[in-house]
Amino acid sequence: EDEKEEKHGEEKQAVIHRYTVRELLDYVQTVPAEEIDFLMQAHEMNNQLFLSALDTPKPTCAPCLLAENGGKIISQDEQKTAALLCGGAIEARVLGLEHPAMSVTGSGAHGIIATLPLYAVYQVRHCKVYERTGDAVICFHCSREELLRATALSCLICMYIKEYSGKLSAFCGCAIAAGTGAACGLAFLDGAEKREERIHAVINNMASSITGMICDGGNHGCVMKGLAAVDAMWRANNLAKSFIMIESIHGINGSTPEETMKNMGRIASPGMEKTEEEIVRIMLQKQKIQ
Repeated sequence: EDEKEEKHGEEKQAVIHRYTVRELLDYVQTVPAEEIDFLMQAHEMNNQLFLSALDTPKPTCAPCLLAENGGKIISQDEQKTAALLCGGAIEARVLGLEHPAMSVTGSGAHGIIATLPLYAVYQVRHCKVYERTGDAVICFHCSREELLRATALSCLICMYIKEYSGKLSAFCGCAIAAGTGAACGLAFLDGAEKREERIHAVINNMASSITGMICDGGNHGCVMKGLAAVDAMWRANNLAKSFIMIESIHGINGSTPEETMKNMGRIASPGMEKTEEEIVRIMLQKQKIQ
């Protein structure tokens, strides 16, 4: 829809907030794949940005992440591969390398975190087809279509949170909003069994972990925030696989996933307005000293 907002009582309601997580999930599971095929462009563009970090000596984090991944761009470790692709792409972006990033909600870092961890899983599962565990053989597979559907969910969840937090605040939306989106996408890729319940658990687990992480501008420190998001999304999803969720009675979690995401956004606006002012003061003071 062209119209971004509508009147809802005395408040404006973002279009995406008309929908529940169940409805968003229904959409990504049923939308014709050709209608979301354009999302592959985001993966390809952001992956090229990551690769540029390996072609120049300027980055410092990407080589370390590559070494942690056994010197391979795609290893058999999904989380380390995701950390490498995500961290390397963010580093390339903040250091000003020439390749563009595909943005989500107007932010390149949001776009990187909402996409590349899922692209990493897709690539690993193409390389690692079978794994023997005792007498059982586990088959790993992720199709292009499943990647596209997971990415659509990731972007929608990211937008859902960002519409509450606002585009500019002291809230690190790339880790919190995009990270939560990617965590839901990861849960989507891990199977259809009780998918809605698992995604609810993932959202609550993410809300209970990195909500409140500050944004101090686009800088080299964004790499650390991206890596924290990757770590959090794997931990949140691993717990959700066992249907372990930080319940609604705890912290800022709501009684529904929609309420939890609204509360996550409220931490940013109005919750972190004074924090934003203090961050700006610190940065201005640094300029005077330099």
